[in-house]
Amino acid sequence: MKYMPLKDVVASYLQCARSRPVVIFVYTWPAFISFLIASRSYPQGTFLDVFKLIISVSLMGFGVYFFNDLRDINDDLKNFELGNPAPASRPFTSGKISGEMLKKFILFSAITSLLVAYSINLNVFYLLFVYMIIGVLYSAEPVRLKKRYLLKQSTITVGCMLAVLMGAYTAGGINTPILYMLVLHFLICMGLNPLLDIRDIRGDRIMGVKSIPVVWGPEMTVRLYFASIIIIGGATLVGYSRMGFNTAMPLLVLMIMGAWLYVSLPLLKRWDDPKFLNILIFKRTFPLYLALQLVPLIGLVNLPF
Repeated sequence: MKYMPLKDVVASYLQCARSRPVVIFVYTWPAFISFLIASRSYPQGTFLDVFKLIISVSLMGFGVYFFNDLRDINDDLKNFELGNPAPASRPFTSGKISGEMLKKFILFSAITSLLVAYSINLNVFYLLFVYMIIGVLYSAEPVRLKKRYLLKQSTITVGCMLAVLMGAYTAGGINTPILYMLVLHFLICMGLNPLLDIRDIRGDRIMGVKSIPVVWGPEMTVRLYFASIIIIGGATLVGYSRMGFNTAMPLLVLMIMGAWLYVSLPLLKRWDDPKFLNILIFKRTFPLYLALQLVPLIGLVNLPF
C-alpha cells in the first residue's frame, strides 16, 4: 500500500477546506463574534477557549461540507452541465481528491472537533453534536433534508444559530445581544442565503430538490432577498435601545445594509448568471456580512453621548 507524505495529506485537506470558505464565514466567524459578545456578561472565557472554539466549529463545518461533497457528486456534475461550474470545481468532484481520502478527512474532522468541543464544556459538545447530526441528515438518504421544501434552508439556518450558541456557551451563557445575533442570522440565512440556490435551479428541478427558488421562482427569491435586507435594517432601528445597544449601532447597521442594497442592485437584471451570483455573494456581500456581525460589539461600547 502506498502512503502519501504527511505534507501532501495536509495540502490536500487544505485544498478541500479552501473550496468551502462558507464554513469560516457562516459558522466560525459568528461563533467567534458571539463569544466576544457573551464575554461582556460572562468574562470567564480564556484565549485557549477561543482557540478551541475556532478549531472545533471549523473542523466540524468542514467535515459536514466534505460529506455533502461526497453525497452530491452526481448533482454537482449535473449542475456543471447546466451552467454552474462552481460545485464541479471542488477537489473531490474534479477528481483531485479520491473518495477514500475525503472519507478520512470527514472522520478526522468530526472526531477531532468533538474531542476539542468536549474539552471546552458539555454545552458546546452537545450543540456541536446536534450540528453534526443535522449536517449528516442534510445530505444522507433516505432523509436528505436538502431535497425537502423549506427544510433545506432551515437546516443551514439552524446550523448557523447553533454556531452562535456555541460561541456564547464557550464564554459562559446567553445575554440579550446574543438573542439579537440569533435573530440576525435567522433573517440572513432564511432570507438572503436562498440566493445561492438560484445558481442550481435548473439542476435542482431535474433532481427534485425543493429549494426556495424552485418552489417560489427566482424572481420571488430575489424579492425575498431585498425584503430581508430592509427588514434587518428596520428591525435594528426599532429595537436596538431595548436590547442595551448604543446609538451608534443602528446607524452602522443602516450604513452597512444601505451598501448591501447598493451592491445588490445589478441582481435585478442578472439573477440568472451563476458567475455573477458567485461574485456578488462571495466578493461583494460577504465582506458586508462579516462587518455586520461586528456592529453588536460596537453597540455594546459605552459612548459619551
